Amino acid sequence: MQTFLLMLVAVVAGFVVPIQSILNGRLGHLLANPFLAALVSFLGGTVALSLVVLVTTPGIPQVSTDGKSLPWYLFTGGLFGAVFVTSVLTLVPRIGATNVLAAAVVGQFIMALIVDHFGILGVPHITASPMRLVGCLLLVAGMLLINRG
Repeated sequence: MQTFLLMLVAVVAGFVVPIQSILNGRLGHLLANPFLAALVSFLGGTVALSLVVLVTTPGIPQVSTDGKSLPWYLFTGGLFGAVFVTSVLTLVPRIGATNVLAAAVVGQFIMALIVDHFGILGVPHITASPMRLVGCLLLVAGMLLINRG
């Protein structure tokens, strides 16, 4: 039951992605520069998260690593976010939000299946069962049907 509720939260969080994609796509079109549009988008997120950290963290925020250094690759998440946001805002005006997000979801599921199967980056190891593979194939089929529609 807890997993279902958490998945429901993820679905609701997913509701903002099409809106973000459309807004960023429009911004990229109006600014005629996808990198500037992505920068503006990330600046808005940075300001919002800075305010949340300041409101929810008493005093000056501290990074606690319990004496361990943070692995370098943990700092690359923003880079991947920038690639995704820039790609989406460039593609939405060309092929539409539904096609972009359908393809992005397929890409996310395929990579997530690989990451789970091999336990990459410390995620729990979950074998790519035949049912999971069929699920991904159905997502690919759905993407193709959405594109033809």
